[in-house]
Amino acid sequence: MKTLIIATVAVASLAGVAHAGSVSNLQFLEAARCRGLASSENLGKLDTASLDAFLRTEGSARDLAVRTSARNKIEAARKEADSADGEKKAKLLAEREGNCGAYIAGAK
Repeated sequence: MKTLIIATVAVASLAGVAHAGSVSNLQFLEAARCRGLASSENLGKLDTASLDAFLRTEGSARDLAVRTSARNKIEAARKEADSADGEKKAKLLAEREGNCGAYIAGAK
């Protein structure tokens, strides 16, 4: 139930951001990190098609430096997650469910 409430609030807040215009560069880079965490085999890979579409759409108007940073964040987060174990793995799973919930649910 708690996850459902968090996801609902996250979707509503992202919908407000999307309605007001594009997301900020910081939000775009946070979503990129979430994409990396969502694609990790070690954490349990999630379907990233809608998040990929979100990043593609939002990335089209970004500077090259921001797009490059986003690609680097995706790869770094995936590598970090794939090599994590124990407490680190639990922390990354919590981040993916908490902070990333808005981006993963909002991209659908």
